[in-house]
Amino acid sequence: MPQPLDTAGYKGEMMVEDNETNVRKRIQSGERLLLFLYSPLCGTCKAAEKMLEPLEQVYRDTRFIKINVNVNRRIVEQEKVKSVPCLIVTENSQTVQKIYAFHSVSSLVYRLHYVLSSSRKDDSNDGS
Repeated sequence: MPQPLDTAGYKGEMMVEDNETNVRKRIQSGERLLLFLYSPLCGTCKAAEKMLEPLEQVYRDTRFIKINVNVNRRIVEQEKVKSVPCLIVTENSQTVQKIYAFHSVSSLVYRLHYVLSSSRKDDSNDGS
């Protein structure tokens, strides 16, 4: 089982794998996350993960985390994940979007753009 990585200060680096305990803490902190839930033996998951690589460059202010569903069952139950691969967007301690179908990079950008762009706009509008 992979050991959790110390990702303090992480922004815009490659996706890291973590466990559900650490991920729960990050969700509760309100941090914006893209959680990629996968199974190591899932061929579709491997293809989907490749599609996320360019998104990490586009959404550099968002933390991307991989979660192996075979060893992190509680998060699967809590988030009511129906199948893998699954991409979950969380912000302000809430799940704001789930994506199961990874058709292409452009379709992912299209589906994520509104959620991630509106969050950035809200962050930049801090009243100053």
